[in-house]
Amino acid sequence: MISDRILLTTPCYPYPTLPANDSLTDATGQRFTHADDIFTLISHTHCYANHILAQNIKIPATLLEYPRWQNFTEEVDKGYATIGISSFPVHLDMVMKMCKYIRKVSPETKILLGSYGAQAFDAQYDEETKKKYVDHVVKGEGVKWLREYLGEDTDRPISQKLMPKCGGAPAFLNKYPRGGIGFQVTGLGCPGGCDFCSTTEMYGKKRIEMLTPDEFVNNAELYRKHFPDCSSLFVIEEDHFRHPRWLVKTRDRWMQNKDLIENMDWTGFGSVDFIWHFAKNYGWDAIPETGMGAVFVGVESKFAGEHGYKKVKEADARDVFHKLHSLGIRTLGAWICGWDYHNHSNMYEDLNYFVACKPTYEQLTRMSPFPGTELWRKLKEQGRVMNVPWEDVHFWSGAQKNISMETHETLNLTEYGYDLLYKTWGPSILRRFEVQLNGYEHCMNSDNPLMRDIKSNFFKRELAVIWIMLGSMDLFAPNGVVRRRVMKADERFRDLLGEPTPMMELISRGIEKRAIKFKKKHMFDPFNRRAREEPAKEYLYEKDGSIKDEDIPYKTIYPNKIPRKTRREMRRVNRRYGAISNFLSWRYKIKSDKKGNELDAIVAKNIKKQTYPGF
Repeated sequence: MISDRILLTTPCYPYPTLPANDSLTDATGQRFTHADDIFTLISHTHCYANHILAQNIKIPATLLEYPRWQNFTEEVDKGYATIGISSFPVHLDMVMKMCKYIRKVSPETKILLGSYGAQAFDAQYDEETKKKYVDHVVKGEGVKWLREYLGEDTDRPISQKLMPKCGGAPAFLNKYPRGGIGFQVTGLGCPGGCDFCSTTEMYGKKRIEMLTPDEFVNNAELYRKHFPDCSSLFVIEEDHFRHPRWLVKTRDRWMQNKDLIENMDWTGFGSVDFIWHFAKNYGWDAIPETGMGAVFVGVESKFAGEHGYKKVKEADARDVFHKLHSLGIRTLGAWICGWDYHNHSNMYEDLNYFVACKPTYEQLTRMSPFPGTELWRKLKEQGRVMNVPWEDVHFWSGAQKNISMETHETLNLTEYGYDLLYKTWGPSILRRFEVQLNGYEHCMNSDNPLMRDIKSNFFKRELAVIWIMLGSMDLFAPNGVVRRRVMKADERFRDLLGEPTPMMELISRGIEKRAIKFKKKHMFDPFNRRAREEPAKEYLYEKDGSIKDEDIPYKTIYPNKIPRKTRREMRRVNRRYGAISNFLSWRYKIKSDKKGNELDAIVAKNIKKQTYPGF
């Protein structure tokens, strides 16, 4: 048996698709920019739980991410003493198939099951069934558990140096965008106690700090060192604003690094009331000074505060969103359909309240009783949890029997809500542009010289990159209301930053032509007809001293040959954007005034990166 190395893996492909035929691994396409037509951002993501585990144990680790069955079986056949599987509930049918294979070919192997799939598995099955498949169901924070299981010191700090980057872009620009978003976890768990929340249940209604403010900023600096094109970090925490001292210390550190101020921001998490309280105590300007450029806000429902959810009881979400947007902070708003108090007299009122918040990005889901949560136990006692297959246990699950609404209505309402947001405010790319115009103006009027002289450059770059897509947004606007919004955003750009350069105008026309060609091609065979599939990857975490502390801690291997057609298309994209970037760089060196040079250089560099900025 291989006892000096551990195998960590995600579930094997094929993955089920979500109810709207979306990919499970495409967070922006399935949720945050869903229904934005050709401006929907197609993205890729990674399984960070396994990477954090691999970085924090002393023995080497092989990490399989999105393996195909053959990749998985070939690795299992080597005879590992320990195999860990990180899973969501939606994957559990495949997970149990994987466990059966391990039991058959390597019966001495100890099988560990973690993440939210473990929580659901533990709640759903009796002890005899669980032991049939796995040896240990790991709930809660996994690093300490795994260290203890392996006989290692459990008290040493948890490291999160560098992990694979996420990336996304509109499909008509690039189907294979490079990663531009880093990832960190500053805390796990939440004392809020929402009954529908798997995280609250998983960590016992407590918060476990994973990174101190100094550690978090140090890691951001490390991303800048290794990945200079990484402009954003997605930072997991149930509610950063519940921990104001952490945010204030982060602000103090962030404001000491001019390079971070000018080149990077991060996406945090918050709730309506706690954001309001933080601003009341420390001032609204303190939020962008932490480096936070976007915040995931759980609105949940206009009426949630009246029904015991204290995080949305005091402040008006519309006011909070408006104030965040005025500072240049993008929002990812979350709304849930299918509360017990939802009925035909108030469900549209609730939805329109959320639409009035004008979230930059959005997540509209159904109330879903995830196995193991307080809501699941309550509804199960009431006989209101329907028996659905594991592949339907997710944010849009139809497992709940509603009091006043048919099951299909809640799903239809979320789809209608996405469409309503698009037709009211335009695509998320446009909303981001409008918010960042606010951010630039706010910085230029700020009394803080770091914001006025340095952070304003960050917004200037972002705005120049998005401006070149305004022509396409005008051309393919869903209605005249949105088209006018595009025109007004263009006017405001010119007022604040001056006229676009001839180069920017040239690129904008080129993007319009590309959008027209893409739209024609996919008119009768939509680009989102088939859900995105991730390539299988293998990450090797060696612990032989060959990798220094500040180096990228893993080696990446693609175990499967990329299909010839895909390889050709990727090479063609690389050649096209490389040629365009070289031409623009040549032109940038020869022509344009000083101001034009600055914007032209930004746009040319972004084309070479072949990716879209983060949230």
